[in-house]
Amino acid sequence: MDWLRGGGRPSVGISTTGPKPWLRTDAPGTCPVPEEQRTWTERWLRWCAEEFGPATPRREIALPGFVPADFTGTQEQVERLVWRVGAVMGADVSGIGVLLVESSEEVQGRKHQVGEYRKVLGRAVIELDRRVAARPDAFAGLVAHELAHARLVGEGRVARLGLSRSQEERLTDLVTVHLGMGVLSANAADDYGKVAGYSVMPVGELTDRMLTGRSDEPVHRMGYLSPGEYGYALACWSTMRGETDPPWARHVRASARDALMRGLAYRAAQRQAGAG
Repeated sequence: MDWLRGGGRPSVGISTTGPKPWLRTDAPGTCPVPEEQRTWTERWLRWCAEEFGPATPRREIALPGFVPADFTGTQEQVERLVWRVGAVMGADVSGIGVLLVESSEEVQGRKHQVGEYRKVLGRAVIELDRRVAARPDAFAGLVAHELAHARLVGEGRVARLGLSRSQEERLTDLVTVHLGMGVLSANAADDYGKVAGYSVMPVGELTDRMLTGRSDEPVHRMGYLSPGEYGYALACWSTMRGETDPPWARHVRASARDALMRGLAYRAAQRQAGAG
């Protein structure tokens, strides 16, 4: 069962007193995630390569605009989107039912269930919150998460691993990265309205949201990996594909793209140190 989270929180203000938040304290070439997360990411991406095949440049990557411009979340449109995401992820969706639900007003603005994968009378069903369709690319990320469950649970891949539910959910997010949906999944992990139509890379502890985000709109977060964790996962996946300067990086939201670029630099430094 999947308890994919959605919700919002108020924007965080910037204080210039005390420590200077625009200064980064970690050294250049440092891994952007803690050591435990680094080893977890690298271990399970290797597992994904063994289970689903290597991360090759030939695999399609879903980028912003993947969802048709006229998408409004009708049943027919959602079913077509499920087929399209399934094609990217190599998932057989022919036997999967699609159920659209609408969360109540009371749960808006806090974490709540927006997607679920389950079996009903022996048939796989993915349940999707229709409200997320207002953010089409995030909705595609939601579909990807549920189809990752189908590939893990429905294909019998995780039963032998003995993972807890939270561990399985994090692995499910990572599978979306390996199977080509990671950019949209990472962006859905930190989705917010902007004052203007541009992004800036984080500076020290100042995030893109703090610098360009609207203070009157909530932050929408989905998934179980943080933007930084997604960024490092994308960096590892990119190097596994043989990409040291991936052209798709510019489509990743700044919060995750910062970790992606730092992760690529860290991986390059590690390779250079190993070669030396």
